[in-house]
Parts: sequence; structure tokens; C-alpha cells
Amino acid sequence: MKEITNDKMNEYLEFARDLSVRAGEITMRYFRKDLAVEFKQDRSPVTVADRETETYIREAIQERYPDHGIIGEEQGRTESASPFTWVVDPIDGTKSFIHGIPLYTVLLALLYNGEPVAGVIHNPPLDETVYAAKGHGCFFNGAPCMIKQGPALKDAWVQVTDPADMARSHPEFTSRLLSKAGFCRTWADAYGYLLVATGRADVMIDPVLALWDVAPLQVVITEAGGRFTDFRGEDRALGASAIAAAPALHKEILGLLE
Repeated sequence: MKEITNDKMNEYLEFARDLSVRAGEITMRYFRKDLAVEFKQDRSPVTVADRETETYIREAIQERYPDHGIIGEEQGRTESASPFTWVVDPIDGTKSFIHGIPLYTVLLALLYNGEPVAGVIHNPPLDETVYAAKGHGCFFNGAPCMIKQGPALKDAWVQVTDPADMARSHPEFTSRLLSKAGFCRTWADAYGYLLVATGRADVMIDPVLALWDVAPLQVVITEAGGRFTDFRGEDRALGASAIAAAPALHKEILGLLE
């Protein structure tokens, strides 16, 4: 497999970061406005903001890298023979967005031969951006960032996107986690991973994830010094569930799933 040069990787990461920020400006035009909400076949909500933002991102990618593939939550797949594919979630946390909660994010990832090599989590209302590329480190608003190392679960700040959903799908794990965690809070979807990567929270857990939800997360968390796996403990960047934490704490949480 041909390696991506450092210069090229830096180019891709800078493009992805800047594009996510510009796309976030589109979402802010609609944030806390009276929007019509539609529901897709899976009953997840979608608005004009989701669709307009994804269109903007796709057009920008196609203009800059016309041979690259694209997969987006709202508009599906644009096939390509290129080894590069961009994965787009224009508004991750649409439910939070609809309710005026400023914790939604714009997600963008670059896959190379099917594996994520760069990822961005951008929160428009708070102007917070975490971005990373394999072997290049993780950055928060321009400065290097790292996961907080050290706390045991009894002292850890644990986040779960939807505790009720996790209790229904993994009741025994949820009971053990809540009884042992120092603190347990719920933040909006990918914003929780941004908090972990920047050392402001210790754990983020998601029992169910789609491709566009998960694509940027592993590279961000691992480049920030953490461990990212699915619920089976497999180091899958594109798995359907996720646990993100510092390595020792991650191991402790996996033990609750056994």
C-alpha cells in the first residue's frame, strides 16, 4: 500500500478542519430557529440544516478532490475508484440541535483503503474543534491535546450518549457502571469524545453507532493517547459501538462487560 506523505496528510487534515468549521457556520444560521423536523425510516430526525450542511461539505470535497469518494448520512454514497473516501455527518446530535442544546457537532473523517486516517469533531456553538491524523497527534483549537491519564473508575467522569437506551440494551453492564463510576453524565453524542480527547472528561460510551457517527473517533482518541474499542474490546475504528478512555480506565470498563 502506498504511504501518504506527511505533507499530504497535513494538507488533508487542514482541509478537513477548515471545512468543518465553515460547515458549522451554516448550522448556526438555523440553530435555535423554528425548523420543520422530518423523520427518516429509522425514526431519526432530520432538518433543512442537516441537508444544506451536507450539500456544502460534499460540494467542497468534490471541488478540491474530485476523484475521492464520499459517504454522507443524508445523501448516501458517491462511489470512486480512489483509495480515499470522506465520511460526513453534517450534524451529529440532531436531537440536541433541534432542542437548542449547544453540544451538537460536525463530523468529518478521511478513510484510506477503508480505514480512518484523519478525523475532525467540530462544535459550532462553542467554537471548539478537535482534529487528528494518524501519526500526527491530536489538536484542540490549534494546540496539542491529550487524554487525562490516571483516574480509576471510582473517581472518573463517565459519559453516555443515552443512558436509558444503554440500560435497555445492556442492563447488567449499565447497572455495574452506574454503581462503580464516580460521576456519570450525558452529553451530546460526539461532543463527549471531544471532552475526553481534551482531558475534561474521562470516559465516553456508545452502545450503538452508525458509520458516519464513528468514523472520526478512533483516530482522535488514540492520537490523544487513549484507547478506543467496541464493546467486545476489539480495536475497530468503524465498529457499531464504542468505549473511549485512557488505557487503564478502558480496561477497567471492559471488565464490567464480561
